[in-house]
Amino acid sequence: MMPLLDAETGASAASGWRAKSVLVLTRLLEAAAMVLMSALAALVLANAVGRYAFSSPLPWSEELIRNILVWIVATGMVLAGLRQSLICCDILIGRISPGVRRVLSIVCGLAGSAVLFYCAYLTWQYLALFGRDVSPILRIPKGVMIGGVFFALAGLAVTVLASVFKREPR
Repeated sequence: MMPLLDAETGASAASGWRAKSVLVLTRLLEAAAMVLMSALAALVLANAVGRYAFSSPLPWSEELIRNILVWIVATGMVLAGLRQSLICCDILIGRISPGVRRVLSIVCGLAGSAVLFYCAYLTWQYLALFGRDVSPILRIPKGVMIGGVFFALAGLAVTVLASVFKREPR
């Protein structure tokens, strides 16, 4: 399957408006990941300095760090899906004909996307039930963390589905 985005160059394999929209989405996700990683590093550093230099750790940092980590993973998963750089096994793919390979990639893409959409649906239901519960110290709604899981599942499902309908170069 052809990636929606080249992992090395960042160039889109699509043409026209699709290429621009994939590139804009990628840049937004990369920027979000950089901001989240910076915030995570700053929080961990501040907590370590507080704990070891002043014997006073930040009691609320763990809650925030946990939420940030979920969103970092979610953002990374969607970026990996756009670049089609998720872990896979290509041993079988190299041994089958291009026609069978295309049919197999369509079937696997549709099945994988369906499973991911179903898991996203279940996460949405869980979010509706428990999303308003709050954390003990900062009172952050648990929906923030659950929303990260939903974003990862739905985003990955969309990237898998988009790769199914992507035209192969001739």
